[in-house]
Amino acid sequence: MADDPKLSVDARSSAEAPTSISREDLAVFAHELRGALTVISGYSDMLRRPLHEAERLAALEGIRRAVHRADALCADVLAGKPRVAPSPRLPVELWALAEHVAAEQRASTARTIVVEAPGDMAVLGDEHALERVLTNLVSNAAKYSPAETVIQLRIQREMTPEFGATAVIEVCDRGPGIPPEERERLLEPFERLDRDADVQGTGLGLAIVRSVVESHGGVVRIADHDGGGTIVRVELPISH
Repeated sequence: MADDPKLSVDARSSAEAPTSISREDLAVFAHELRGALTVISGYSDMLRRPLHEAERLAALEGIRRAVHRADALCADVLAGKPRVAPSPRLPVELWALAEHVAAEQRASTARTIVVEAPGDMAVLGDEHALERVLTNLVSNAAKYSPAETVIQLRIQREMTPEFGATAVIEVCDRGPGIPPEERERLLEPFERLDRDADVQGTGLGLAIVRSVVESHGGVVRIADHDGGGTIVRVELPISH
């Protein structure tokens, strides 16, 4: 693997690695790497079944993207980059990103995920970082809601006092909900509800979401879902 010219992690980059890494940085790296490996596992399981050619190619592309993401994570750690590294802001089409993340999460969780999004809304940002936001939100919804329920990934345009024209991303589930007094705490690293002790997790998903969103000048809010469950709402300024 280290000799593959297509991958960025090799012996030379490791020679430049920092001598230490914080516990939180290491935990974030492990959390995100595990997410990429889960996607690879899900698509690999799909490829064991009879598929149409288009489905097979989509699964292979999903594996390729997940491998690239895992390699980039390793490269960032070896280069000593922070958890949310500054990068050039380019237009990111949210509909395409949402469809990609939904396809990955369907493969890795076997859940029903419905995307509702216009095809003409973009924000200025780091596409890979915003992908981490959607992935963490959808995977959290899958983890904490009943398997037979639908997860909604909604994107819409709104006018808000903070940003004016705003891209609003909402991930809605039918889980047990989050008590209002606990919502701010759960946006901090390593924080979890006592009731979720038996559910595998590190308490980093929402903290990563807030870190990325705030680095893009946006905000994260948690609300009740009418009829039961949780809505995690991300507000980002729309690019012009």
